Amino acid sequence: MDFFGLGMAFLTMGAGLFLTLRLGFFQFTHFHKAVSGVFKGAKRKGGVSSFQALATALGGSIGTANIAGVAGALVLGGPGAVFWMWAAALLGMATKLTEILLAVKYRDTSVDPPVGGAFYCIERGLGRRFRPLASVFAFACVMASAIGTALVQPNTIAEAFFGLVRAASLPISRIAAGTVSGVFAALLTFAVISGGAKRIGRFSERAVPVMAGLYVFAAAFIIIVNRERLLPALSSIFRSAFGLPQAAGGAAGYGLGRALKVGAARGVYSNEAGVGSAPMAHAASSETDPVKQGMLGIFEVFFDTIVMCTLTALAVLTSGAPLSGEGMALAASAFSSVFGEGASSLFLSLAILLFAFTSLVGWSLYMDRSAYYLWGGRGVSVCRVLFLLLIPVGSVIPAGPAWRLGVVFNYLMALPNLIALVLLSGDARREIAVYKMFEMRSRMGYNKG
Repeated sequence: MDFFGLGMAFLTMGAGLFLTLRLGFFQFTHFHKAVSGVFKGAKRKGGVSSFQALATALGGSIGTANIAGVAGALVLGGPGAVFWMWAAALLGMATKLTEILLAVKYRDTSVDPPVGGAFYCIERGLGRRFRPLASVFAFACVMASAIGTALVQPNTIAEAFFGLVRAASLPISRIAAGTVSGVFAALLTFAVISGGAKRIGRFSERAVPVMAGLYVFAAAFIIIVNRERLLPALSSIFRSAFGLPQAAGGAAGYGLGRALKVGAARGVYSNEAGVGSAPMAHAASSETDPVKQGMLGIFEVFFDTIVMCTLTALAVLTSGAPLSGEGMALAASAFSSVFGEGASSLFLSLAILLFAFTSLVGWSLYMDRSAYYLWGGRGVSVCRVLFLLLIPVGSVIPAGPAWRLGVVFNYLMALPNLIALVLLSGDARREIAVYKMFEMRSRMGYNKG
């Protein structure tokens, strides 16, 4: 599994490098517009707003990978793993830009909100002879949603809930806590997803900024308290990234290869660039310009990895906690060094609970979209019921086997998607050329229309 995970990480980074060159480093030259576009996106008639689409996609990707995954990367690859997470993100920005741009370009606008994703990009962009490849992506997404999300995230919610139960010294067993949290999570998920993409968008635009903002504030506060260790921590990241023996903070001995492998794999896993999941949320946007919506993907990767993952890493490194043990325990140690054991345990449990729930909501939408492509409206209803029934099951069974199988289906999503991105990169380049032409006309005083 590690071998295939590493191979997919480098394949995804390779595609990101190709798209970066093909699109003329667009994610860097227009980064300022990607950030400003988050706050300027207007709600048009039909679909969900640009920000709601972004929040839904972020809700699906932000999760335990931003906390336990980053801390675990420090244990396995040393501080240098953070550098290679950054590298994966910088290339992943081009990948996410391209897949969202193409999803908006080739989406089905005959329904409200519009439906799009890698399956329509493949079928409409490459031709109907590639429909089997599109079906592979859609079926893999259904399975990744059902197994890798509906069975795994409820287990994460149950663990977080059980942590709160233990903190309150309540006499409830893990099974009982899992059953209660599973049923409650299923009911809440039903309340959100029964309203379709529009209700999911409204929920996400409220929940995701709050949960992400609180986590950013808490992690940043730890770094500020330990600010005298910030420069040594940053130094250890850069030195350890290239295996330099002078690396500070105990980074010596991790080596270039180990830091690169762990950091690249964790970076790609965190922001999901290349998997093809987020474009299904963005395709529902009311934005009509594929490039403008695609630029939100640049911000999405930036916030997920460069902001969230970096804050976790720096919070751990500046806390002085030894880089050993299990990822979540290391993160808890870093937070408890400032907030105390009780408060940090409560905060991390609540954060993980919210992150896991928004992942449930986001991936339920991806399952809906893929089921719609494969089987139409009836398939959506059946898959939605299946998704809800699996949530209580996932809260009481071990998550390990389901997680590993879910990762396999993520790989099966990524392969057709990456093939399509490379083959359709010319389409993306033409869309960007048109966007730049109107951009130039606007600077010269002409209106786009």
